[in-house]
Amino acid sequence: MTGIFNIVNANLNSLVKQIMAPKRNDKILEIGFGSGKLIHEMAKTTTEGTVEGIDLSDTMLNQASKVNKQYISTGIVKLQKGVCINLPYDNESFDKLCSVNTLYFLGDPDKCFQEMFRVLKHGGKIVIGFRDNIQMKDLNLNRDIFNVYSLDEVIDLLTTSGFSDAHIVKKNGKWLMSYCAVATKPTAQY
Repeated sequence: MTGIFNIVNANLNSLVKQIMAPKRNDKILEIGFGSGKLIHEMAKTTTEGTVEGIDLSDTMLNQASKVNKQYISTGIVKLQKGVCINLPYDNESFDKLCSVNTLYFLGDPDKCFQEMFRVLKHGGKIVIGFRDNIQMKDLNLNRDIFNVYSLDEVIDLLTTSGFSDAHIVKKNGKWLMSYCAVATKPTAQY
């Protein structure tokens, strides 16, 4: 199953990494890291910072820990089990934050986006990779599990949580269009 996710998500993960533009000393958080491939790719660049991840699945935590074993041993990567609605991080802990194909599973998206806002530093960037409601409606998905969103709805989630400059970046893929909602946490006003 992990192999299928890696193939289908490769284009979207590539777009997220490109937009995240990890730097050597960044502190990055990925919410719902799945197999850990995106964390692994960002850790190659973030050699003097950290790439942390949180996921609610024990299976994904085990898989991602294997994929990132070398980076975990050097302290660059830190993974843990947890949920978005109650992130176990201090306020303003991260320079950048991303999440790929997790939006559909958020039980309380408003609360999750408020938590993302809380842990991101002022001036920090958020990137949400997803498939829109038009693409998702063509898939045979259990609507009790999957919540789908239009591009405007994702922008609204970011904006109402306090993010600014929210916009959509898109990239054509072999099977599906990849979308990223990108925004920043405004700089502090003193």
